[in-house]
Amino acid sequence: MKTEFQNFNLVKLLEEVETTFTPTTSLAITRTIYYQDKPPKLRILYINDYTKDEEALIFDREFVKSVKGVEVNHSYCVIPETHQKKGLVKKVFQVSLQEYVNMGAKKINVHAGLSGGGHVWARHGFVAVDPAEVKVILDEAKRRLKTAEFAPVKHIFDKYYTDYPGGKAFPMILWAKIDFMKEILRGSDWHGEVDLKNKEQFTNFMEYVFRK
Repeated sequence: MKTEFQNFNLVKLLEEVETTFTPTTSLAITRTIYYQDKPPKLRILYINDYTKDEEALIFDREFVKSVKGVEVNHSYCVIPETHQKKGLVKKVFQVSLQEYVNMGAKKINVHAGLSGGGHVWARHGFVAVDPAEVKVILDEAKRRLKTAEFAPVKHIFDKYYTDYPGGKAFPMILWAKIDFMKEILRGSDWHGEVDLKNKEQFTNFMEYVFRK
């Protein structure tokens, strides 16, 4: 840990997860830490013994080190339905982000799609890396929205891909700010990232995480 993930205070992060998430469930919780040497990889899996989706408590994070630096995979983070929208996830994200900065992490990766994650991760400032996945969302918006509603959605799409043909950092946050895109994004499936070395992306993520 000290060699491969320098300045990462794992205990601090685990304590925050324990303090914030454990009171949200009465079910048994399994806590596991996986580690491998080559390539250096650390995974935290904190999961309760749920049988219904609305009871699920899962915190799954993976840290991978390569020659490019440390990347963090936000594999899954969900809390029981009765405790959602209370700011609990943000508390854990705040501590997480500080540790990412401490260890000099380069990037956070997500697969947005589970439990409405397509909208959540867009609001967090994650950019979409696959133009084909973005086009699928655009087509769904065209199918479901009125012409006047669809116009600004398409303008954002056209402007970005005109400026950056084949671009791999589509600003999903701009779609997330449009009210009638919420349900479309909630049902979407896309791969995204936050480049922690990119000032704009880092700022968008930080502002959402620390917003009251």
